[in-house]
Amino acid sequence: MAVRGRHRRYQPNRINRASLTVTAGGAGMALPLIGTGVAHAADVDTWNKVAACESTDNWSINTGNGYYGGLQFTQSTWEAYGGQVYAQRADQATKDQQIAIAEKVLKGQGPGAWPVCSVRAGLTRGGGTPAITPAAERTGTESGTSPRTGKRSVRDVQPQTTPQSRAGTAEMYTVVHGDTLSGIAGSRHVQGGWQALYDTNRATVGSDPDLILPGQRLNLRGKGQTPVHTESTPSSTSKKAKTSDKTSSHKTSSKTSSHKTSSDTAKKTDTLVAPVHAATGTPYRAAGASWSKGYHTGVDFPVPTGTSVKAVAAGQVVSAGWGGSFGYQVVIRHADGRYTQYAHLSAISVKDGQSVVGGQRIGRSGSTGNSTGPHLHFEVRTGPGFGTDIDPVVYLRAGGVRI
Repeated sequence: MAVRGRHRRYQPNRINRASLTVTAGGAGMALPLIGTGVAHAADVDTWNKVAACESTDNWSINTGNGYYGGLQFTQSTWEAYGGQVYAQRADQATKDQQIAIAEKVLKGQGPGAWPVCSVRAGLTRGGGTPAITPAAERTGTESGTSPRTGKRSVRDVQPQTTPQSRAGTAEMYTVVHGDTLSGIAGSRHVQGGWQALYDTNRATVGSDPDLILPGQRLNLRGKGQTPVHTESTPSSTSKKAKTSDKTSSHKTSSKTSSHKTSSDTAKKTDTLVAPVHAATGTPYRAAGASWSKGYHTGVDFPVPTGTSVKAVAAGQVVSAGWGGSFGYQVVIRHADGRYTQYAHLSAISVKDGQSVVGGQRIGRSGSTGNSTGPHLHFEVRTGPGFGTDIDPVVYLRAGGVRI
């Protein structure tokens, strides 16, 4: 049975993330509050519930909003309670290391450090001591191994584009951290976009075009494509070949003109893409007191946490981060003057001001903010802010999306 989650009306006194702040003392130092006479511990199962509420159980989450890791520490709290013994930030530490610091926060500030999620998870100061080994998990950081799993990870690489033959039959790109097929296709002007890039490199990428790994080598040119970059190099061809080039210049010019005309036509007929591949849940303008405007301002797509969320069209990111009752969200402005919003995300893959292309992954679905379950809340607006909504289904269907 599909999950039918939807967001609830934003209530300022109920914040669905931990406000892990540290009180500044008279000397200007950040000091933890010390409790007395009470057991201060919680078992791992309880901390798992807190993390599920705070970050949809993503212990390495960092969306750039100032809260890090599965338990959403602020940097000041992480430092004040000794977190930098393990890692620079909470999202870089292991689960056990984050729990070890959370135990100290629980002792100093009590469960109120997680004002909403502590209640939902049943977090108290009187729980059992968690069975964790934070120090032991710091091993295995050498030789390219991961501190969280002890498994060898793909080493980071530097971006590079290199021709593979003197004949220029292929041009290769090395994937680096943060790359996406759509981003590579856009920046390298790959003909046919990310779909063509994926088709050409399906054997390398695998069955999931959203999952590419640092170090993978991608062919930027499929069969019959013209070079992405041209260089003037000494030619060893005969005079006959040079003569042939000159005599065919008019034909080449005609072909180029034809290509431009075809490209321009394609741009005019570009269609939208669906933000996720799923049936709709709560429809637009569903009435009810659960929403601040008295009705649902978008359309919901019930999908599991971690589902890839894509930009429906090319545009520029105007907002990427925490959005109150909408949780983690992305808002994009498109060439037609419309704005699209993608809310309740568990992870964000873009940043403010970034240009994106249609079909590019911008994040992953979740249940952050005021939400009753994992889903994507999708809106179309005439302005960047809340309250300018229009029917998102009509907008998508006008762009050729079947939902």
